[in-house]
Amino acid sequence: MARSPQMQGFPAPLLDRLVDPESSSWLDKDHLRASVRREVAHALSTRCTLTLEQAGTLEPHERSALDYGLPDLRSLGSTAAEARYLERLIAHVVEAYEPRLRQIQVSVQLPPEEEGTPIAVITARLVQGPVTEPISLPMRLERNGRLVELETEKDIS
Repeated sequence: MARSPQMQGFPAPLLDRLVDPESSSWLDKDHLRASVRREVAHALSTRCTLTLEQAGTLEPHERSALDYGLPDLRSLGSTAAEARYLERLIAHVVEAYEPRLRQIQVSVQLPPEEEGTPIAVITARLVQGPVTEPISLPMRLERNGRLVELETEKDIS
């Protein structure tokens, strides 16, 4: 059965449809990518009540709506070991709360001391219906512990 013209594309997330019932409930490819970027940025900029230690012990399938987001990151230092720990935390949050992404990898790049802030780059496969394509989402870790989406998404070829 063919979809009608207004049903071409990909289903919009339920919350988007509930918040704005006048909007289309179908997304084109660009809006799908924007939706994924928005949801990942929201999950990573939200603080949960877990401590860093508690969050580090939970696997993605053990997370719930009560654990949504990252713990407070201000206590993380700038060592390579802490960067690897942050990579794991970010990957687990993205895996737990953005089901359209698979094969998630996170790389945290530490700047030289006192020169800027760390950059986390999330690379994954965007999987929605017939679409399976690479996506890359760069985020900057601000000094206050918040991850902020950088202006543009990078496509990985």
